[in-house]
Amino acid sequence: MRRLLQTLVLFSLVAFSVQAADKKQQQQYYLKPDQTADLTAGAKMITAKQNCENWALAAGVETLLRLQNVPLDQNFWVMRLNGGEVCVDTLPTIDALTLVVNKDFVLDDGRHVRLEVRFVPGPPVNIDAVIAGLKLQQVSLLVWCGHPYYLTGITYDERIGRDGTRFFEVKELRLANTYAKLPGITFEKGRDNPDEIAGILNVSVQTH
Repeated sequence: MRRLLQTLVLFSLVAFSVQAADKKQQQQYYLKPDQTADLTAGAKMITAKQNCENWALAAGVETLLRLQNVPLDQNFWVMRLNGGEVCVDTLPTIDALTLVVNKDFVLDDGRHVRLEVRFVPGPPVNIDAVIAGLKLQQVSLLVWCGHPYYLTGITYDERIGRDGTRFFEVKELRLANTYAKLPGITFEKGRDNPDEIAGILNVSVQTH
């Protein structure tokens, strides 16, 4: 009986220690709610000349490149994607875009550039990279429900550990439309389905 009591006391002490450790672990993180990162109001984002998904994507690519001093316009990309300035209501695949973008180009001023599509599929997971890009005023495209939008801002909760570890949780993504004269929209956690986000698109430029 005495040995049983000793065992029960030991078990209780272990359980208490585990609970205390759990509470201590939870208390190690400081919450900074509703943090934001946004593009400035003056960020130049080009809209599609036609309200068609192929033109929307081409306009997005034009914007990404012009911000890196590569003046290849949406007409150029629609011609390469579709063989003519036609209207297509379905978004070109990333594979199709990669096939026409990932090449060496000679620009009108004689510069040689190498372009490369960088696509991260699915809803944003590497949130710190998204936040850093917005703070550096880097424009990217977010493909949601088969349509490309400019990612213009994010609201997130940040948890900071005593050891400097940071965790981010997205609460809202603010998006500008690639179609002309249409308002921006917002993706909200808990209201919208993250599975409908196809991914985030950028295009890198190397001069050689």
